[in-house]
Amino acid sequence: MQPNPQYRVDDAAFVRRLVETHPWVTLVSHLPDGPVASHTPLLLDDAPGANAGDDLTFVTHLGRADARLHGLVGGDAPGRGTMLLVVQGDHDYVSPSWYLGADAGNVPTWNFEAVHAVCDVEVVSHAENVATLERLVAHFEGDRPGARRLDVTDEVEMGLAMGTSGLRLRVRSWTAKSKLSQNKSVETRRSVVAHLREIHPGLAARMQDVLEADLATTPTEPPTSAS
Repeated sequence: MQPNPQYRVDDAAFVRRLVETHPWVTLVSHLPDGPVASHTPLLLDDAPGANAGDDLTFVTHLGRADARLHGLVGGDAPGRGTMLLVVQGDHDYVSPSWYLGADAGNVPTWNFEAVHAVCDVEVVSHAENVATLERLVAHFEGDRPGARRLDVTDEVEMGLAMGTSGLRLRVRSWTAKSKLSQNKSVETRRSVVAHLREIHPGLAARMQDVLEADLATTPTEPPTSAS
């Protein structure tokens, strides 16, 4: 991502929040035969100290076929590797017809939040993988009617678990971006929020939170600039 300082976020808590609210992520490996990408749900590692301070560590799993494609298992695979983790938050198109005042006439844009993280990846033991699978199922089943849990005594369910590889991803470096019309006037930002509230309420709510935080720290309107 372009490291535009106007939208860059340097707070590890932002990364954790984005993963918690948008846990369906993309994992990318660069192999000799070309890049490989897989999609998977991700959780914060709950081991003591794993996410203390600026440290960021996540756990997930891949089907063994996917893990093999990433060069993590099978043959002489070392059970370790490096991946690019891509987390995508709420995003949507912003029409210039929503701009007001001095912002009127600017070009359209796209508002979004995203994180790119370079991770050291480790294939964990079967026991750790099962524990991660239990957490994933419990987390996403939640309190839904008829919610299920992983039954570690069930041979079928454990047979399916054997077909997966558990991963721990320790973040080596990351870049985060929160582009939510901060370069526009307060008047325009409120207009964009109002229009998005009808078509993308999640993004509108996030924009409103950022706007209120900006107003709390900077009472006067920020200068406008080109989109």
